[in-house]
Amino acid sequence: MVVFTARGLMPPVFTPLNDDLTINYGAIPAYAKYLADAGIKSVLVGGTTGENMSFSVADRKRLVDEWVKVGKANGLHVMVQVGGAPMADVLTLAQYSEKAGADSLLTLPELYFRPQTVSDLVFYIEQVAKAAPKLPVLYYHIPSMSKVEINMPAFVTAATQRIPNFKGIKFTSNDLSEGAQVLRSLKEGQEMFLGADTLLAPAALLGIKSSIGTTFSLFPRLALEIVEAVEKNDLAKARKLQEKLCLAVEAHTPEGPWVPTMKAGMEIVSGIKVGPPALPQRPLSNEAKERIANKLKKLGLA
Repeated sequence: MVVFTARGLMPPVFTPLNDDLTINYGAIPAYAKYLADAGIKSVLVGGTTGENMSFSVADRKRLVDEWVKVGKANGLHVMVQVGGAPMADVLTLAQYSEKAGADSLLTLPELYFRPQTVSDLVFYIEQVAKAAPKLPVLYYHIPSMSKVEINMPAFVTAATQRIPNFKGIKFTSNDLSEGAQVLRSLKEGQEMFLGADTLLAPAALLGIKSSIGTTFSLFPRLALEIVEAVEKNDLAKARKLQEKLCLAVEAHTPEGPWVPTMKAGMEIVSGIKVGPPALPQRPLSNEAKERIANKLKKLGLA
């Protein structure tokens, strides 16, 4: 029986790059320690934040190896996102992640021949799950990017009935009503991770206590404090901290796309060199980085 134990906050980690756009594997150990020291217990490798859809299969395999190694050294559960590639490569990455010692898998849907029905999507996830039968497998629902807009409560119910190692979903949507329905559809041992950073406190009040958010890499202690305040029913503190996190996000968003701005912010607040984004995305100007730094300093976050 496959058991899935990861809960709480899970940062999707950046893929550190050198200025020549090669992967800076040497930055990963310090990155893992930074998160573990802040109280983080699990990480997602290869999500949107990690830009894995822009890398070769060989690079993605080595990233799995490096994060599994540092994950074990720092007590981190390592979830690997294997989707966003031709199906043959997705299955290869799922098999490889299982053999390499990853703790769980997450997968995007097929992004070209997109699934049109619940049955289509279940079939796709089933193929990934069969490639790594010993690992918990979760689905990555991000309709704004994937354009796969299928009823998630119906999908979760169908996938649970058909796939033994299907263990949940990353729900990256602002529709908390649908999210609450998904939560009610899950069975014991399954989990829903919310993928909306700025809804951390409202989601926790609805009973959604696990989240995967880019800002958890930048501000892990702040995110953990929000969840702790909700658990203690200190709603005034939770609102205040959530507002601070929202302002931190707003410090980045006017300056460019999500990943390039957040990579710049990560270097500002942590000192860890995660470098520029992978092609085809482009890095921020020095002026934009300075504006982000100034805003974060005013918030006491840099």
